[in-house]
Amino acid sequence: MSTSDALLVGGNLVSFGAGISQDLRDDILDCLLYAQLSADKKHDRGQGWKRWIEQYQRVILQKGSQLTGAINPTSLTIKRLSDLRYLPLNPTGTATSPQLRALMRTSLDMLLKSGHAQTFFNTWFSSGRSENFQVVPCEMDEQGGVTILVCGLQMTTTALSQNFFFWQALAGEMTVRSNGASFRLTAQSYEPYRKPIRDYLADNALRKILEL
Repeated sequence: MSTSDALLVGGNLVSFGAGISQDLRDDILDCLLYAQLSADKKHDRGQGWKRWIEQYQRVILQKGSQLTGAINPTSLTIKRLSDLRYLPLNPTGTATSPQLRALMRTSLDMLLKSGHAQTFFNTWFSSGRSENFQVVPCEMDEQGGVTILVCGLQMTTTALSQNFFFWQALAGEMTVRSNGASFRLTAQSYEPYRKPIRDYLADNALRKILEL
């Protein structure tokens, strides 16, 4: 996977396997961003992340996707951010796809090694804070649909030093909780929602500009 295949859009780290057209990639990115904004309106992700990530997934399901598998919720305490690579997952259904899981690991590796990672994490984390994002690998199937694996991660830090950098050992601990599911989306199933979602996202972007 080339670096151009992984994109950080909002709180979504999205990676695409081979064969996914640009139009379908755009549909997926729009749908994920819409799901994030919709969940933000319903729940405070800092205070109620479980309800937030469940709403996020519910919106994806409501916008033309078919539920095909799940990631059973799990929790892990780590000392280094690099240990995110070893987050244990307990998937069912198509979420067990070795290709999807490998794509997710590759995406995390790219993020942790990238020049943007220091800023990405240092602007988020301080002692006692809880932040979250979604790792979303996407894989084309033989029927022309795309399996989307949503792995939501919530990270809570404790006792971090002021000299915290992502490549160093944490001066405390980070608890990582995961929750997610896999979905199948096609251009045809998304068709009824494409224009309304694009219009909503355009209006939302315009409002953000006007608020500056």
